Amino acid sequence: MTISKHKIFSASHIANEKMDGWLENHSVVVEGSSIKEIIHNSKLTTEIISKFELTDLGRCFLLPGLIETHAHVQFSATPVAYDLYFKETPKQIRKRAEINSNTALLSGVTTMRDLGAPNDLIFDLKKDIDRGKILGPKILPTGTPITIDQGHCWFFGTIANSSQEIFKVIENQLNLGATHIKIMASGGYFTPSSNPRISQYSPSIIKDTVEFCESNGTYLCAHTLSKESTVACVEMGVHNIIHGRWFDKSTEKAYSFDKKYSKIMADRNIFVDSTISKHLLEYESKIRGEEQREPNPNVSKTEPNLKEIIEIFRILDEDGVKIIGALDMGMSKAAFNKTVASAWAHVEWLGFDHWKALRSITTVNAEALRIEKNTGRIKQNYVADFVSFESNPINHIRNLTFNPKDVIKDGVLIKVKYKSVN
Repeated sequence: MTISKHKIFSASHIANEKMDGWLENHSVVVEGSSIKEIIHNSKLTTEIISKFELTDLGRCFLLPGLIETHAHVQFSATPVAYDLYFKETPKQIRKRAEINSNTALLSGVTTMRDLGAPNDLIFDLKKDIDRGKILGPKILPTGTPITIDQGHCWFFGTIANSSQEIFKVIENQLNLGATHIKIMASGGYFTPSSNPRISQYSPSIIKDTVEFCESNGTYLCAHTLSKESTVACVEMGVHNIIHGRWFDKSTEKAYSFDKKYSKIMADRNIFVDSTISKHLLEYESKIRGEEQREPNPNVSKTEPNLKEIIEIFRILDEDGVKIIGALDMGMSKAAFNKTVASAWAHVEWLGFDHWKALRSITTVNAEALRIEKNTGRIKQNYVADFVSFESNPINHIRNLTFNPKDVIKDGVLIKVKYKSVN
């Protein structure tokens, strides 16, 4: 019987395990799907090379595989995503989900949390990816989000109005294979029948839900855009705040941000998914004169400007709140190859240094998803997930391109981009 060789990936620059500097001319030794060690190329003896399959990635900048924390695989990332969803058949939606997953992987995303998709779609898709039938990232699914009748994402969510109903939904989702649970604490932009300014659940129901999840070790995420719902989620201890906006109830005002909750989020180690990168992509698309999504009529009169949004997230960052990279893939302009835009926005709009921005789409996201003990770093015994770029992202954050040079998942080289030589 022939025993297959394990692998060595050599690169001119490899991110160190702290994600704050480069190891030059090093190699990652991989056994199966795990990292055995990282060694200098001078230690690659003939004996070692004879036992391993050596892949020289050449001059590149090797990072841990990117981690996307906010995706919806069923949507088109176009301004008409909402209307298109109702026009497509289940077969077409499934095909779109497969293409989106493949696109994400080839862009360097090796782990992706789906924050809301129909149960019969996402759990089956995950199984097919895990079995190797479809090429895509490792998926951490929530399944359908918990919402109210005609509330945010009602058309693929599961309706629950009381604490007991919510508990039953959570138990069902966990039995299906959910790794996280998502509740729509407020209305949302995407759903015309919902109002982002209004809470969908009372503070007491949010409290009950948090306590139920705490009792069985379940990770709870909450979509929240209204001040009321954001305050309730922070006070009750939701693990991961999604969007975390501060819409005032009144259409005469935009935001009513209360800075004291920034300190509470930091003290309680609540992770905040800002989706600020989607704003960046929309802003740049608008400058190019491209078609934009229709605004939600409940907020359009006094929609906050980008300066207001950016300032709030700068305050959160200054107070020590962990802002994670999260694109809201599938929504308008948030295409499945654009995870790196979160790092762009964190540098250009929030003032992160470049290494901190890289950590926000790798190590910090792994921590936020509670997979930091084996994913998100190039470190011994961690999963062998990598992505490489041709130019140094520390010199310029937009050297993180939508089309990376190499993608490696579980120690398997998925993609190599060859430059033509003239």
